[in-house]
Amino acid sequence: MKLKDKKIQILAVTYETDPEGFQTESLTPIATSLWAYFRQLSGKEVYAAASIHTVEEVQFVINWRDDITTAHVIRYKGVDYDITRVDTFGGYKGDLTLYGRKGGQQM
Repeated sequence: MKLKDKKIQILAVTYETDPEGFQTESLTPIATSLWAYFRQLSGKEVYAAASIHTVEEVQFVINWRDDITTAHVIRYKGVDYDITRVDTFGGYKGDLTLYGRKGGQQM
């Protein structure tokens, strides 16, 4: 059993129209203060557009929820991670593994 001793937030991306008619993107919490296991899976440097970018892939394990998809974002220690995969452990409703990448990173 993995020790879930880190606090995370799950955020939904929402779009709103400002008074000038432009759409703005914001993050709205759908779950705050969830206990999670955290592990950094890999880190590598990607050379693109004459600069070096570090790509960090991470794993979070939380208690089962059926309302989290790859459209959501995880916030941990002030850093946002885009969810890249949701692993349901073969349909068992014990834990839910979320794989992510630091927000805005491409491979």
